[in-house]
Amino acid sequence: MRLISVIFVTFIVLFLMGCGSSRHPQLYLSYFDIKQPQVGDFEVCASSGCHKLSQLAYTANEWETICAVFELASTSPADERERIKTAVATMEQMIGTKNGTSGDAARNHHHGEGKQLDCIAEAANTTVALLLFQKENLLRYHTVGHPEHRGLLHGRLPHNTASIYENTTGDHYTVDSWFFKNGEPPVCVPVNEWKAGYDPND
Repeated sequence: MRLISVIFVTFIVLFLMGCGSSRHPQLYLSYFDIKQPQVGDFEVCASSGCHKLSQLAYTANEWETICAVFELASTSPADERERIKTAVATMEQMIGTKNGTSGDAARNHHHGEGKQLDCIAEAANTTVALLLFQKENLLRYHTVGHPEHRGLLHGRLPHNTASIYENTTGDHYTVDSWFFKNGEPPVCVPVNEWKAGYDPND
């Protein structure tokens, strides 16, 4: 009975933290009280665990810079994933100057400059970025997925990431910005590979 209770509690925790990929990504943001993003009015996490939020807006020039990444039509899903990585990095740089997270170091390392984000905050912020790309019709080959989780059930330390689905094949990819410091392109690898313990340093 005790084992069943432990399994049940673990399931509930993972459910609340957004482990199921079949639900809409906005439900994950709602868990952290982040509203549906708009170009001129959006929220992002400004601390580890998303305990603090920043309410921000992109200027017309900033949004044009982001749109320029997708200006020429993508030639393939792989090409679009590269553009997504570039655009997410660009958005991180812009957001960092607005809310003081420009000093966010790779992973959970903190070197005393600015605010440090963990994987929960990174997954939420990247999902906000992806939802904006989708809302503004910048994505041709992909749809935003629910954030993914790997952890105790996979025999590893807990970790979270944003995700996307390729429209034609249904292939599922991570968009994980936690591994690198602010403004560097995230990793984009198949979710199964990521859940198996993917680390760009290996």
